[in-house]
Amino acid sequence: MTAPTANSLKTCRILLIEDERIIREVLHRDFAMIGVAEVDSYSTAEAGWEELTGRKGGRFDVVIVDLVLPGASGQVLIKNLRSLPGPRAKSLPVIVLTGENSPETYKQIEPLGISSYLIKPVSADVLKAAVEKALSGHLARTRPTPSPAIHAKPGLFGF
Repeated sequence: MTAPTANSLKTCRILLIEDERIIREVLHRDFAMIGVAEVDSYSTAEAGWEELTGRKGGRFDVVIVDLVLPGASGQVLIKNLRSLPGPRAKSLPVIVLTGENSPETYKQIEPLGISSYLIKPVSADVLKAAVEKALSGHLARTRPTPSPAIHAKPGLFGF
């Protein structure tokens, strides 16, 4: 697969599932800054699931999901997505964006075929790199990614 171009970011359609309104607003601003024009956002896994599996579901290029949500968790959403029939359900890029900075949580999520595991808060640059990697078909096989500009203290997160 070829590396994503600025044009692929401009045509990328993202499904964002994040329960914190302020974080959704910041992410929408960051997506606009990096050139992603279309982002649908929901505050629960259930609402995101309805959108993902509904009439527009096949149109998303990347799913970005928090793990800790009211009701069903982001992990449940990812498991349910991966259990759907068809190759698209297995290959749809998923980026985890969470405050859960624990190796145990990452070890539970990584086998589900995620593109990136980002620890909040993230910078626009880290977000852009994660979306570009997701669009290129990247699967996470490394530890969680704290944003270097925000998580400046080395070793603070135990990795």
